[in-house]
Amino acid sequence: MSVTVVLDSQAGSCGKGKFIGYLAGKDYMDIAIDNFMSNAGHTYVTEDGVKVMTQQLPTSLVNPNTSLVIGPEAAITPHILFEEMIKYKDMIGDRKVIINPNAVVIADKHRREEQRVLRSGSTFKGCGSARADKVMRQAMLFGEFWNKLTSENGGDFGDDEGDYGDLNYCITCGDLRYVKDHLQVMDTMQYINDAINDGKNIIVEGSQGCDLDINYGLPYPNTTSRQCHAGQLVADCGISPRLVDNIIMIMRPYPIRISNTTNLHDENGDVLKVSSGDYAGSQELTWDIIKERCGAPADIEFGEQTTVTKKTRRVFEMNWDRLKYVTMLNRPTGIALNFVQYIDWNAYKCKSYDELPSSVRVFIEKVETETGVPVVLIGTGPNNDDIIDRR
Repeated sequence: MSVTVVLDSQAGSCGKGKFIGYLAGKDYMDIAIDNFMSNAGHTYVTEDGVKVMTQQLPTSLVNPNTSLVIGPEAAITPHILFEEMIKYKDMIGDRKVIINPNAVVIADKHRREEQRVLRSGSTFKGCGSARADKVMRQAMLFGEFWNKLTSENGGDFGDDEGDYGDLNYCITCGDLRYVKDHLQVMDTMQYINDAINDGKNIIVEGSQGCDLDINYGLPYPNTTSRQCHAGQLVADCGISPRLVDNIIMIMRPYPIRISNTTNLHDENGDVLKVSSGDYAGSQELTWDIIKERCGAPADIEFGEQTTVTKKTRRVFEMNWDRLKYVTMLNRPTGIALNFVQYIDWNAYKCKSYDELPSSVRVFIEKVETETGVPVVLIGTGPNNDDIIDRR
């Protein structure tokens, strides 16, 4: 039996989906549990280049032998969840997606509220607003939503029709039968702990990034709406911290933040810009600078966009003080360093440590010196087999 926690040490987009998918298969994970909110995407790419992106389902769905669980701290946009289940039903196979009844449901009103009041970095997906309603005991939780949706009335939400009627899967996707057959609402804490008692291997899939943590991240209010560190991830799943064996903390050589430009418009029709904050004083760079530094070929398309909003990510110099801070907070057993080709393009798709350019190995040694934690996984490209496993 083992419990492994995987989390992003920076402000997101370090490659959680990549490493989670790899570990789910490599380490024979029996059960994966997440508490995702639909404001973040998690991407995994197979050896053949097939891309899998989820916002609600555990990324471990790419391993057919891993059971899929969504915990009570998730914020679920139902049509996103259901569409993912349909899109990846061949991967899901005979498995059921197990969801805690206390996960909160995101409605149209939550998205509208965030668009009205938030003026700091946000994807405006309604996640924080829905969580606030849950704290105030005003929200609809997934157990209630599912009971209404699958009742004889077929999704009669009464006075809430304006907010929840559009979430009726019969209308949005037209295949409620499949979802009914492959979704189960139950106490996930009991399910997970019974599995631990039976000697099963569990992977806890973290979302967003520790530098976005509302209590321990970069300066408020340019944070997400909850905590993202390892201790909180475990608590959200109902797992005792005494049971955790491995904490894998993912990082990248150039941390990112979301764009200051949103998909929203003000009352004049102009594009709304909000501050997503800096990186604790680190110099902001451009993708052209990084491309020149690493020596990438001129014809290589360079730069990154966020998975959900499709806006160009802002990119910064490495912040070693922040890395040491989140290392203290999370106490990882190992670090996964991704995007090493941004240090030297000759590292792209390297398959062994000895193949790596000396500049990359020097950077890895600095990470280990600064944190006191071994770099156990190295990402050299986008695909599942672009990982050097030093464990």
